[in-house]
Amino acid sequence: MNTTELRQKVANQLNNLSPERLALVSEFIDSLEASEPTQASSLRKLPPLERGKTAKDLLEVAGTWQGDDLEECLNSVYETRSETQF
Repeated sequence: MNTTELRQKVANQLNNLSPERLALVSEFIDSLEASEPTQASSLRKLPPLERGKTAKDLLEVAGTWQGDDLEECLNSVYETRSETQF
């Protein structure tokens, strides 16, 4: 089951819960989020990119995709991306 299908399944399940059980699910999700480091905090630990680098420079360190979850990863990107503000 890919991420999109799983999200749809969970949404359907949530729609059928009583308000009391929905509150329990919300508390559980809050506890999961509190115990999981955020992506933003891990990004702050990365060193800044050096200026003057080109795409050709990046290709020197880029590898090939290994694994069978490329489609799931792409779906995740499409589901979670937001508009960029300049």
